[in-house]
Amino acid sequence: MNSKIAPILVVACGNVMAGDDAFGAQVLRALERQPMSGVELLDLSTDPSVLLNHLASRSALIVVDAARVDDLPTGTLIECDWDSPKRTRLAVGQSCGSTHGLGLADHIEMARRLGMLPPVVKLIALSVTEAEVGQAPSRKLLRQIRAAARRVRNLAASLAASKADAGPGATAPESSNARGRSAG
Repeated sequence: MNSKIAPILVVACGNVMAGDDAFGAQVLRALERQPMSGVELLDLSTDPSVLLNHLASRSALIVVDAARVDDLPTGTLIECDWDSPKRTRLAVGQSCGSTHGLGLADHIEMARRLGMLPPVVKLIALSVTEAEVGQAPSRKLLRQIRAAARRVRNLAASLAASKADAGPGATAPESSNARGRSAG
């Protein structure tokens, strides 16, 4: 692995001008106040295609985004593996589409098919109901920013520790995200 590239990439996607869709960017701002060793923060804003240029040599990807969830109260924090059935029922990354209509989930799937996806992909999301341009972030979102940033820090530390425990040259623990990766 290139020693100049942080092994863990934390990305946020969303429109900071669209109320609670700003969740990911708000969490990244909180994380920037106390940089973490071995972790790079990347705000994809409303262009998830940028993600593909930042995946090389990563052992883990942590996605921070807003999610529309019908059966959870607004403001609920969600943490899961990207391929978890819990995540697949969320509308995550769909509000962050490019001009070609591909959202974050589409780009993550493309990265998987191209063999570019890190072996571990995790999601930290906030359940939202409103994300309209011109709205301010809700109080529920603002109350969850520090808790979400803490979850990202704990998750990144855990992933870094598990990689260190595995010894030099080891990758992070495998998750279901490794399916479909090409060998080589």
